[in-house]
Amino acid sequence: MTDKGQINNNIQFQQLSPEMKEAIKSIMVMPTEQEIEDKKNGKRKRKVPLPHGHSQLDWMKKQSAAQPCFDTSGNGGKITIQELKKHNNENDAWTVYKGRVYNITDYFQFHPGGKIELLRAAGNDCTQMFEFTHSWVNFEAMMLKYLVGYLSIEDC
Repeated sequence: MTDKGQINNNIQFQQLSPEMKEAIKSIMVMPTEQEIEDKKNGKRKRKVPLPHGHSQLDWMKKQSAAQPCFDTSGNGGKITIQELKKHNNENDAWTVYKGRVYNITDYFQFHPGGKIELLRAAGNDCTQMFEFTHSWVNFEAMMLKYLVGYLSIEDC
């Protein structure tokens, strides 16, 4: 079942110019055909061993102690697609989830699927992939203090 927010997002997307649609599509990370097939067949994704002190509980402790990193540079927290794309590596990684931009750099050491999987989200919109892979996880609570701003499509 689709919620009202999703319907409104679909309507808003349809009203965008072709250039804006292409800009948004260029940053969307989607599950691969193999990932879709594996999920359909009940095959679980491989987890990587994490060093001591890098469990999800350790991440939540780190996140709760962190200072918020919301961008207060005077632009109202608006992050352009061009700016998002600059933050695309393990040492400086931002991602979009449901229109909000998060700094995921510190999470690389804690991601149970490993750095390579998380790199797919860096500089991109991970909403579809995250929902496909981790539908039971509360992304917003997990990344609360790492919110940088909001994706702006006005400058596409």
